Amino acid sequence: MNRLRLLPLAVLLASLAGCATTPLAPGCTRFGRDGQLCMLPPASLPPVEGSHLIKVMHDGREDAFVGLLRIDDHALRLAGFSLFGTSLFNIEYDGESVKSAPAQGSLKPDMLVAMLELAIADPALLQERMHGLSLDVSSAGGRELRDVSESGRLIAHIEESGTPLADATIRIEIPPYKISVEMTPMDGVSVQPSQP
Repeated sequence: MNRLRLLPLAVLLASLAGCATTPLAPGCTRFGRDGQLCMLPPASLPPVEGSHLIKVMHDGREDAFVGLLRIDDHALRLAGFSLFGTSLFNIEYDGESVKSAPAQGSLKPDMLVAMLELAIADPALLQERMHGLSLDVSSAGGRELRDVSESGRLIAHIEESGTPLADATIRIEIPPYKISVEMTPMDGVSVQPSQP
């Protein structure tokens, strides 16, 4: 049952990996067909600790789970829980490698870390780490907009509104696959993992 809840997120991440034709550089993850993002170390990301309700919309279906995100100088940690508090996944990135539990499956934890970095990292730092991709940053109506393109084709549109980051609403759209992800802050809501 828990794996079924992760299916829309897995589809999103797999769609971004595409069918690659160029070799993957060390420390990088595939983004689009031939594009690559070499992830930034956690110390280069804004520190944050917060919980968000995450909704994934695909093919007219909406699935939701709670994501707990913590970033400090040493690690980026993301835990996913069902709305009932059951643990779905745990991801940790220490700047060298991405570890996840469960370790197998279709979740693609490195792609999830890459999506988070594209949404929250300093755009100037991201530009240096992107290969075969372009990032256009603008603002409108109090929102920061980020468009990631490959060979002139939009592959991801990211909107962020609100500060600090723990209180921000983030929306990610993948137009080629009609998939969207919305992260809404959960003010004062505490989600505890269920006991096995």
